[in-house]
Amino acid sequence: MRIILRKQFSVIVMMMGLFFSPVYAQYALDEPMTLEGCVNYALQNNPNLQAVKMDELAGEYQIKEIKASGLPQISANGQFVDNFALPSQILPGDFFGQPGESIAVKFGTRYNMTGTVEANQLLFNKSFFTGLKAAKVSQELYQMNTFKNKEDLIYNIAQIYLQLQITDRQKDILTANLERIDQLLEITQVQFEEGIVKKIDVDQLRVNRTNLLTEKQNAELGYSQQLNLLKFYMGMDIRKDLQVAEFVEENQQYPLSDQLVLAENTNLRLLEKQQALTMLELENIRAGYYPSLSAFARYGYQSQTDKLLSSKNGEGSGFWTGSWGLTLQVPIFDGFQKKNQVQQNIIRQDQLRLDIKQATLSSQMEFVNASDEVQLNKALITQQKANMELAEELYGVSSLSYQEGVAPLTELLNAETSLKEAQTQYLTALLQLHLAELDHLKTSGQLAMLIKKSGN
Repeated sequence: MRIILRKQFSVIVMMMGLFFSPVYAQYALDEPMTLEGCVNYALQNNPNLQAVKMDELAGEYQIKEIKASGLPQISANGQFVDNFALPSQILPGDFFGQPGESIAVKFGTRYNMTGTVEANQLLFNKSFFTGLKAAKVSQELYQMNTFKNKEDLIYNIAQIYLQLQITDRQKDILTANLERIDQLLEITQVQFEEGIVKKIDVDQLRVNRTNLLTEKQNAELGYSQQLNLLKFYMGMDIRKDLQVAEFVEENQQYPLSDQLVLAENTNLRLLEKQQALTMLELENIRAGYYPSLSAFARYGYQSQTDKLLSSKNGEGSGFWTGSWGLTLQVPIFDGFQKKNQVQQNIIRQDQLRLDIKQATLSSQMEFVNASDEVQLNKALITQQKANMELAEELYGVSSLSYQEGVAPLTELLNAETSLKEAQTQYLTALLQLHLAELDHLKTSGQLAMLIKKSGN
């Protein structure tokens, strides 16, 4: 029996279908879910992505906080003081008609109440304006970090989706092999009962059947574990049922990019944003050498009395107070604190430059490796497919020869072993090709461009 394999699918077609479908995926858990549906569900439910989006939202409020420091700052203060033991001052008795004596005189009133409203307005502070620019870059950094997590999430889901497709095919092949060996075992059992073959032939086929059954059970276990990992990335409850739809290849073909677009490399862009933020931090440190100027205005009321809550004339008095002015702060010497901060910042910038260089080299290496792997596995797919078809034919000949009593069982078992190895090598090459295509999409920057164009 010839094994029928479903049509080979292309990763680039799969990803293009994901990002450029007319209507972005609506998912229904009671139906088999496509890659598009899995990604859409994950973008809405993955806890890690949601947490990163919260960082981005917090960054927006951070910008508003910095802007708020440049607006008028108004505060009100109130104070009540009970001077139950007024301080005394020794004065010469001459003031009181008692020359030559010293007299203790108490000053002040027992109760004092004040209320003041104060307003401050920043007029010039270089650190404030630098902080605004740094906050904007920080917000862009948060947005880029969100994009990176989204890109990684889509990559991981696509990777698991591919593995599920291949594992599903492996189960189909093992099921077909089991059906074939069951038929052969049935024929051999009849031949044994008629005395044509020995019992050892029947037992050997049963051993092979058990081995195939074990492989199928392992494949089913692997499929279940991969499905659970997919649920994890999607943010889905592991206990929920999930069915993955079979990928159907379209007639349309999309080529992989043959160019490395470093400008779309998310890791590099993150490092460059960090470098820009570090340069603004340096600018902010140097802004500390500049003077700052602010204006203030105060207006208040003060009341003094010796008898609380008394309305009699002469027992209490109150008056309004007001003032305004400018405050100028000029830094003179800070013990070389800012100088050392500048040196630390310069070192961090040098480190980031080296990190960018390293990331660039790494991206170039990964792109070349992925391109080589795609080409190699394309060639291997053709070879392994032809090898598998040849192994199927050889097995068919050996099976027919064995049933006719021309060939021994060992020849048939050797053909079966060769067929299983050929099938395994084909599936391995198929998986490696798709994973290499996926890596190529990501390392070239093509995946990032697809996500941007989709608006997701």
